[in-house]
Amino acid sequence: MITFIIIVVVLILAILGLVKFIDKKVNSKVKPVISIALWLISAVFAYLIYQSIQAPIKFDKLKEKRFQAAVNKMIDLKAVQLAYKSINGKYADNLDTLVAFIENEKFVILERKDTSIADIKKNRAFGLSVGSDGVGGYFKDTVKVREIGKVSIKDSLFKDSDRYKRLNIVRVDGIEATIDLKSGFIDRNDAKVPVFEAKLNKADLLKDQDQSLVKREKNVVSVDGINGEFIMLGSLEEVSMSGNWPKKYGNNE
Repeated sequence: MITFIIIVVVLILAILGLVKFIDKKVNSKVKPVISIALWLISAVFAYLIYQSIQAPIKFDKLKEKRFQAAVNKMIDLKAVQLAYKSINGKYADNLDTLVAFIENEKFVILERKDTSIADIKKNRAFGLSVGSDGVGGYFKDTVKVREIGKVSIKDSLFKDSDRYKRLNIVRVDGIEATIDLKSGFIDRNDAKVPVFEAKLNKADLLKDQDQSLVKREKNVVSVDGINGEFIMLGSLEEVSMSGNWPKKYGNNE
């Protein structure tokens, strides 16, 4: 891109030099025609320079729009995977499993209540008893939990929406890209810990754009950008459900 701009600037300067040369050396009858032609060529090159400057700006705006669509999918995936793990003890590795889970499973709604009960063991050890009025002896704090109902996963996470059926597909501006889903287990302190990873190649979202700009984006390193070649959530190598996008796109924790 910089090389192109330099070439265009050099050509414009050359044309301006020719205009001055023609003004001094060329026959006065031909001079107007040649001068007009050269000025038109200069105008074309000036437009090309303007376009070359605007191209990266337009690319960045389009890129952010498409990346936002991808991150929104990742955030939905995270919510579903966490719900799936809370019931199944592991993460899913394909969309069909997640769709079936969303449509058929339910969250259990629990009521937790802090209360105190007589510490029978301690009271017996000290020869104490609790009177009929509830006074005397030792008490201990506890939490009573009871089920008060259930709510479907679909209504809880995707009320009035069927977007869960396309959680692994990002469609924007006529472009479609697929999120790669994987899950597994890693060893931590002699235990198998479930892990999950969702990954989308940025190049797939930008395949209709200038490939020199796409290449630059794949190598970006910035606190305000999504670094590397992929938009990613989670990891297969460590216990993490974080995303690699900056906060401006949404919660990445």
